[in-house]
Amino acid sequence: MFNYYVKRIILALILWSKRLVYILLLPFRENASLSKIKWLNDMRPLSFPSPIMMTIIWWKLRSDPNCMLQVSEIREIVARYRAEFLIRKGVSKVNKPHNSVAKNTLEYNLTAAISSSSLDRPQIMFGVVSGIERVNKNRAEMDVLSIGPRSEIEIFGLLGAGFRMERIKAVDLFSYSPYVDTGDMHQLPYLDSSFDIIFLGWVMSYSRDQKGVADEIFRIARNNAVIVLAGDYSDDSRNGLIFDNTTSHMQSVDQLLSLFDGRVKNVYFRHNPSPPDISMVMTVFDINK
Repeated sequence: MFNYYVKRIILALILWSKRLVYILLLPFRENASLSKIKWLNDMRPLSFPSPIMMTIIWWKLRSDPNCMLQVSEIREIVARYRAEFLIRKGVSKVNKPHNSVAKNTLEYNLTAAISSSSLDRPQIMFGVVSGIERVNKNRAEMDVLSIGPRSEIEIFGLLGAGFRMERIKAVDLFSYSPYVDTGDMHQLPYLDSSFDIIFLGWVMSYSRDQKGVADEIFRIARNNAVIVLAGDYSDDSRNGLIFDNTTSHMQSVDQLLSLFDGRVKNVYFRHNPSPPDISMVMTVFDINK
């Protein structure tokens, strides 16, 4: 299904390039007026048509289609249409979520699976992690886990960031995707010391035992593994009726780091909220095992 969208985009680029060849020949046509060819005076990066340029782009897309996933609009389109198609084929679910999972978490996220399939907020996490030099240099060889992605857009973001599909794992309480395993973040279905990078974006509040989740992350992380925690600020006023007041809070970076007390090695990034205008809580750090 993914290759289908890739082929359609490449076809569009081919048709566009043929049109550009015609435009390039305009100056050599009889009575052609250079003043009427607007692109000659247009300084925008993609306004200068060149068959060589378009050929290079075409071959790049053909040899590495995943590079198109660097474009957020493409990620969103592919994720949304794949979700609509795959959910109709069936969804697998965890039989019985851990008793520390907030009430209605599975039902709430399953309902939102299509509507939020193009929600690209995980890209914030990838941008920060890519700024760590050892990640930037070695990401093609790093084993990555995404916990609670809900849709495939988080996986597509990782591919666009240069991580390899065969080294990416994802896990959630439900899955419609061949890229996402079913499982619970309180009892992850992976061996000890399996991952170099672990992403938990907008999921910790669904747990009533955040320390237990931190212990499980520590178990499956390798020494020096990079951990990314992100979510929205929450307090009692935001603990809605949907979850029967069983969610937990995320309020500061220090609160999140305290879950890994004595295990944190380097803190690469801190982002504290300032409600109501700035709600995101996020930190990136590595651990010492």
